[in-house]
Amino acid sequence: MAGLGTYRPRRVVENLEIAQRFGIDEAWIESRTGIQRRRHAEPDESLVYMAAEAAREALAQARLAASDVDFILLSTTSNARQIPALAPAIARELGAGRAGACDLHAACAGFTYGIVQAMGLIGAGCARHVLVVAAERLSDITDPQNRDTAVLFGDGAGAAVISASDAPGFGPPVWGSDGAAEELFVLRPPVNQLAAHAPRPFIHMRGRALAHRFASLIPPVIHEALNVSCMTWEDVQAFVPHQANLRLIRQWSSALQVPAHVVTATAIIDDGNTSAASIPLAIDRLRSARAVKPGDLALLLGYGVGITWAAMVARLP
Repeated sequence: MAGLGTYRPRRVVENLEIAQRFGIDEAWIESRTGIQRRRHAEPDESLVYMAAEAAREALAQARLAASDVDFILLSTTSNARQIPALAPAIARELGAGRAGACDLHAACAGFTYGIVQAMGLIGAGCARHVLVVAAERLSDITDPQNRDTAVLFGDGAGAAVISASDAPGFGPPVWGSDGAAEELFVLRPPVNQLAAHAPRPFIHMRGRALAHRFASLIPPVIHEALNVSCMTWEDVQAFVPHQANLRLIRQWSSALQVPAHVVTATAIIDDGNTSAASIPLAIDRLRSARAVKPGDLALLLGYGVGITWAAMVARLP
């Protein structure tokens, strides 16, 4: 991972604003989710704009020009237009016209899935520098009158330059899927059922069922990700899971007996759940707080609806 960049929208939405909308206590939101605030994109902060801004920062850190990029992978859950894909538009904005570009949809596991795809392209000799971008405008598909989802989701973008190197930068991925649980998180009504005057599609989720599913699924995945890298918790400096719920993150840290020297990312407090963008945003928070330094090893854990998951050890830029 040669460079990392992020973009957070200008507008900060505090719990108080949402609590007043539903007539609830703002402390109730924090106690259930761990979230204190999140960002919502303004009309001029499109998915392409946020993604391109994060990508520019990642390229600058990697000391690369847009013309050096061989491929751009965009992970997003919230491309409301569906067709065409947004990755070519990001290439256009960056001036990376020679790069291949496509969208990737693996929900909240999208950033780690993107890294694995980049590893494959580089390993196959098809690319030397791959730009993995994760961008979300979840406020577009979140019902402002649905308390269960309105408290959770935020907007933002993160990007990483994945480059060929003589030294390994990632451990083998541990990933999988479970399509039998896809109904736990859906967009309704689906596009093919929209009538002329139908309500716009919004997220519908069964949060408790999802949390229960992941509570038993994820710990063995984390153990395996360390094992296939021939590592233990003693070898890593950070644990960066997808930022879905602070209670779930703390539950795993306790169950896995994460040692005190390993810093656990808790960016959800200030960013909310930003789906695919949550891991790069969380790494950025750790770096800004100087909780990690270049070269540190982090266990990255993406998991999302569908259901999809991917974990790996990564060396931070």
